[in-house]
Order: sequence, then structure tokens, then C-alpha cells
Amino acid sequence: MAEYPPFNPKASRYDQSEFLGRFKHFMDITDMSTIFVSQQKLEQCIQMLKDYEAGTLNPMPSDQVLWEAKKIVDSTIHPDTGKKIPIPVRLSAFLPVNVIICAGMLMPNPSVGATIFWQWINQSYNIAMNHANRNASNEMPTSQIVQSYVTAVSVSCGVALGLRHLVDKALATASAALRSNIKMFIPFAAVSIAGVANVCIMRRNEMKDGIQVKDQEGNIMGSSPTAGKRAIAQVCVSRVFTALPALVLPPILMSAIDRTSFVRSNPRLKMPINLALLAGIFYTSLPAATAIFPQQSSVSVSKLEPRFHNLKDAKGNPIEVLYYNK
Repeated sequence: MAEYPPFNPKASRYDQSEFLGRFKHFMDITDMSTIFVSQQKLEQCIQMLKDYEAGTLNPMPSDQVLWEAKKIVDSTIHPDTGKKIPIPVRLSAFLPVNVIICAGMLMPNPSVGATIFWQWINQSYNIAMNHANRNASNEMPTSQIVQSYVTAVSVSCGVALGLRHLVDKALATASAALRSNIKMFIPFAAVSIAGVANVCIMRRNEMKDGIQVKDQEGNIMGSSPTAGKRAIAQVCVSRVFTALPALVLPPILMSAIDRTSFVRSNPRLKMPINLALLAGIFYTSLPAATAIFPQQSSVSVSKLEPRFHNLKDAKGNPIEVLYYNK
């Protein structure tokens, strides 16, 4: 595909039918430079895209300018609500925020208090991220958000402390080095289990009431609980694969790096190296994990509820596939 293909406001610059295309798309969405775009520049981009769709954009800018404007809007504006996503919970802020959080969770031999604190911080941020980037076709009352938050934080802290206790008890006679090595993987297990619980709790309304499904032209055809369940399952898989490299690779790599003469003679560089590793891993792991499934996923109507089986488009042709925002 050309670097800047002909502009299409309803499509991605990259081929969303392929993993590589989705990966490049989410690299754009998570680009930290979009955090620093001014309100004036954002409004200019929004207006440019509106004028383009209305056919009133004159003079017509290049495809590159239009794609760059769409990149800024897509990374800043929620696709369902049309509202600006707060900076800390945009996907473009995921890397800097999570480098700090993961550095805290990966501290060697953490106390019970430190374990609870960093799991609480992590799940609090995940809850905020889930809510800010949710499928907004099915809203959740504030009371349910609070209930979900308390439950998710309790699950994450309980899993982390429970696994820590199990390791100490099951390997009571093992060497301290072995226990320490196994404990390195507790943050990943705790974050993965709690992350799945977090998503399911925060978005359980979507499994019950459904999410909007649309035809190829973007027309809303109704709400489908089946599509809601598929969307949540896809997000859960992505969450596990986001945590996998970020919480498993650094302890393994740092264990090897710690044994090098360079780090032994420069112990103050240990933390900067650890943070650099986390940043490098997160830089690619989030787009890669998110790209496992398309943002606008498709589903055959035969897999949805019976009311979607006999739909027809404006030309009277049977609709075989519908789309939803995961």
C-alpha cells in the first residue's frame, strides 16, 4: 500500500484485514505526540474532516494532510460519543503511565503494603481506561461504575496476595532464589486475571443488553448481546497479551543484565535500564495486542440473534455481515 493512499474518512490509512495494517493503525493511535496537540489544532482537524465529508473543503489539501488530521482526531475523540477523551486515559498516554506502574509492580521482594498499593493503582487506572474507551452505545450508571471499581480492585489485590501466599506455602522448603524467581511472574498472573475481571465487570451491561451493530454503510441495525460478548472476549484476550511481554520479559532480562559487570559496577543505572526496557516493550506490545482484533470487528448475522437474520440493505439485498466497535 502507498504511504498515503487516497483519503477515506470512513476507513483506516492501513489495511485493517491484516495484522500488520492494524498494528500500524494502533501505532498511530498510541503515538504519544498526539498528546501535545493544541485545542486549536484539534478543532482545525475536526472542521477539516467535516468540510471534507460535506464537500465544502476548498482548497483540497493533500492526502497526507487529511490522514494526519484523521490520526489526531481518532486518537483524541471517542468514536461513539464524539467527545474528547481525557489525556491520562487516552491510548496515547498508556505507555508513559504504565511504565511507572509496572516499575512499581516489578520491584523485587515487595511488602504486602507495596503489593496492595501498586495493584490498586494499576486497577484504578485500568478502570478509568476501560470507562473512557468503552463502547458507549450501552451506558452504565455511576453507582454501577463505583460497584465495579471496588470489585475489580478487590479481585486484583486478592489475587496478588493470594498467589504470593501460595508460593510461599507451596515452596516453603525451596531455596530463596527459586521462590524469588517464581514470584517474578505473580504480577503478570495477578494483572491478567484481574484485568479480565475488570473488563467483564465494567462492561457486563454489554453482555446483557448488547452493543450497537451496524451495516456496511454505518446504519445502526440494533443492539446485540452476542456482539457484546464477542467484543468483551476480544478485549480480554488483548489485555492478557498486553501484560504478557511487559510483566514477564523485564524480570527475565533484568535478571540477566544484573549479572553483567557493567551493571555491577554501575548499580545506579539499574532502574533507568529497567524503565527503558519497559518503555521499549510497551511501545510495541500495546499496538500488537490491540491489533489482534480489528477495532471495528465484523460478525456474520447467522451468529447473532434471530432478529438480525433476515435484514436487507437499501437495495433489497440480504445483509450477511454486521459490524461493531469492540
